[in-house]
Amino acid sequence: MKINKIFFLFVGISLILFSCIHRGNSDFVRMEGDHFETAQDTFFPLMLNYIVSFQSQGNQFIVAPSVTYDSLGYADAVGKRAVKRQLLGHFSLVKDLGFNTVRICFDRAVQDEDGRYYYQADRKFYLDQKKDRRAILRGLGRLVSIADKQGLRVMLLIRPPFSENDDLQQFTKELLGYFKNNPTIFAYDFMNEPLYFDPCEDRKKTAAVAIVGQWKKMMTECAPNQLFTIGFAEPIEVFEWDCSLLPVDFVEFHTYHPLRVPNEIYWYSQYCGKPWMIGETGLPADNDSITYEEQAQFVREAYQLTRDAGGCGFGLWEFQDYDSPGNTYEASYTGLLRHGGEIRNGKYTIKGTLKPVAHVIAGLVQDYSPRTYIRPVNYYNMVGYRNIRIRGLILDTLTGKGIEGAVIRGWNDNWSVGMNTYSDGDGNFELYCNDRCNHFEVSAAGYSTIKFDCDIDYVPLSENAADIHDLPSKELEYHKISYHPFVKKEIPDSSFFRVMNFEPTLFQYAVWEGKLGILNLEKIPVAVPK
Repeated sequence: MKINKIFFLFVGISLILFSCIHRGNSDFVRMEGDHFETAQDTFFPLMLNYIVSFQSQGNQFIVAPSVTYDSLGYADAVGKRAVKRQLLGHFSLVKDLGFNTVRICFDRAVQDEDGRYYYQADRKFYLDQKKDRRAILRGLGRLVSIADKQGLRVMLLIRPPFSENDDLQQFTKELLGYFKNNPTIFAYDFMNEPLYFDPCEDRKKTAAVAIVGQWKKMMTECAPNQLFTIGFAEPIEVFEWDCSLLPVDFVEFHTYHPLRVPNEIYWYSQYCGKPWMIGETGLPADNDSITYEEQAQFVREAYQLTRDAGGCGFGLWEFQDYDSPGNTYEASYTGLLRHGGEIRNGKYTIKGTLKPVAHVIAGLVQDYSPRTYIRPVNYYNMVGYRNIRIRGLILDTLTGKGIEGAVIRGWNDNWSVGMNTYSDGDGNFELYCNDRCNHFEVSAAGYSTIKFDCDIDYVPLSENAADIHDLPSKELEYHKISYHPFVKKEIPDSSFFRVMNFEPTLFQYAVWEGKLGILNLEKIPVAVPK
């Protein structure tokens, strides 16, 4: 009898350990050249972003679905058991739709008035309290185990551990160590969109390199088997957080709006200097101003462009809509599920209704047929500004040669509207805008950044040019610009691209012109940490 008890105890412990790490310890994802691999095969992350919220049950910390999923503003499942079942239902659906990865947005740690970091559950779990840190890690471990049980890998987005806060740094090291033998987590995203969330307003490139070098060292020491990235917002991030210099394992970037997506894919594919993937993209759709079929077709086309340009992964934002007061249209309607109704997936009932876009995911990989990726027709005037064109030339200070792929940003006088362009193979650029530009910032991958103000003399390009002080649509910026007017009027039925298929002549028009002259950038002599 005693032997039987020991035997069953051993079996029970073994099953618990197996459920925590379903994959073998050798099944980590690694970088091989420009793509991911496991011990068995090439791995292409087909990823869905998933936001979490937090509960507590006694001293236990529970990582739950966002309260904006299923229902708006309150939790449908309460307590560890109910939350586990809800997560199992969500993740089983994600897997069955064709995804193999979820990006868990776990960066919601906040600071109180004393500067202490905590996660807000039904009570505050402080990162300067050892018992709270342990509870948080156990709760996160349960979520990772659920993802693994449903056959999903995890990219974990965390709060960036800047050195100014010892508690956040200590928690991050403990988190990395807690999961260091768990291959379900294939990568850590250490910071979401520095362009918007960097606490330092004007950070130098060399300072950003030093910070990311410390994060890379943290990964090497605490999580040597997992990969390391940062979620970049758009190419103008090169002004401070230059992905070509930062010691990340791969670049993960976020791109939205059909007029911008092809251009930003092109820029990153040409100039980031590292393996890259899309971490977030999507087209919001309410089936009114933008139809559900457009949303689905956008995903097909964005995936096609990603693969054609050499991307090593593709991620969508996000699991479910959340149309709450104050949200932008983009934030409210980009989900795969809309609110209302419910669906049955195996033994799980999920509140919400799948949009047509959800049904294209499974066919993306199997239907992919390579095409040649060419520079988009609106690359130098992404959103079709029509009033002003500013010309200039970007040169390498040392060699005197033109710099290709430099990013040029201009702002109008009151900084209310900004616009971007890129330099061509000779370093020439044309910056299109609807209002006169007075403020500028310029950089390129691996080069210095310059910022300056300039009063430009503009000349009319025709005798009938409108008064430059009374130009139309001066306050128009890209969030308010629909892609619909730029789509070709006649697209052959045989054409794959129907959403991002634009009329070239609509991006080459201006009535006034100005010149910035020659701008010089210096190569940055920075020792990039390995």
